[in-house]
Amino acid sequence: MKKILFIVSLTFVSFIFSCKNTNSSESTQQTESNSSESESTENTTNPSTQEKAPTILYAWVNKLRIREQPTTKSKIVVEVKEGTSFTYLNEKTDYKERIELRGTLFNEPWLKIKTDDGKEGWVYGGAVKFYEPVVDANPSPYDTCFEIWKKGDWGKFNTCVEKVRTKQLKKDAQYVSEDNESITLTLLTGEEIIFKNDTLDNIDNFLQKDYLQYLPKVGFFVFRNIYYEGGNYSLVNDKSGKEIIIEGFPKLSPDAKHLITTNQDLEAGFVFNGIQIFGFPNGRFEKLLEKEMNDMEPHAPKWIDNKTIEITMMPPSFDKETKPKNIKVIMNEKGDWEIKE
Repeated sequence: MKKILFIVSLTFVSFIFSCKNTNSSESTQQTESNSSESESTENTTNPSTQEKAPTILYAWVNKLRIREQPTTKSKIVVEVKEGTSFTYLNEKTDYKERIELRGTLFNEPWLKIKTDDGKEGWVYGGAVKFYEPVVDANPSPYDTCFEIWKKGDWGKFNTCVEKVRTKQLKKDAQYVSEDNESITLTLLTGEEIIFKNDTLDNIDNFLQKDYLQYLPKVGFFVFRNIYYEGGNYSLVNDKSGKEIIIEGFPKLSPDAKHLITTNQDLEAGFVFNGIQIFGFPNGRFEKLLEKEMNDMEPHAPKWIDNKTIEITMMPPSFDKETKPKNIKVIMNEKGDWEIKE
């Protein structure tokens, strides 16, 4: 009898332990499941609660004015240089305004922005871009004019040049004065040189000479020469008065060690179409590179740094299929200049 009771008791205890182990397993599985669901919930972010990355805008023109209100008559908050970045505050005007920039007429709204130092204001939409522009490390006062010329508008180009020339003549009045017949240039030595402009009465010798600017870092006065057919430019030494003829408008490198010129003439074919680079090896002004181009016209060179220049290549107006492209002119490790297309 005792043996029978012992077997029954043992069976009952085994049954109890069996139930406990089963419940424990289910409990563990449930806990793991709940933990997994919790982790899943924590790792899943509601898209509506995500913060959007700020939109960055870049100044496309130099001396861009940020204003208190969206109008050109409003007070200026700050003036920034080309390539400056700021944050778009997702506000724009309901209306658009027509404003001409770099020879192009835009019809854009005003945008509210914040500068990196926390100043808020409004900028004209046509003056900014959503990508970082290539900024000229040593801009010229005539850059805007040559951007117009790049688009083939000769009339607006000449108007722009005359406006800039007027400012340069006023700025350099101690060195230069001009009238309809001549230009008087005063060198640093005090000596005066007079350049006379010929008239159309003698077409073979016709020459109109225009003063453009003074480059004191390299000691040159810059002139534009317009002939009956074609034209070129001159560099006049500010001490000796010696004149050097170059093919295109000169742009000085940031360190003032090199000059690049570009000239365009594929359609008429009267003058040089290509680029020149000059430098001062051994202290003497010399031509380091000259490349004539037969299929496209070089425009608007920009100094990216002292060893890199970006140039826009434009097809002639009669070529409706070829698209513009950018090339670079780079100084290699040997100190020689080469073109990278």
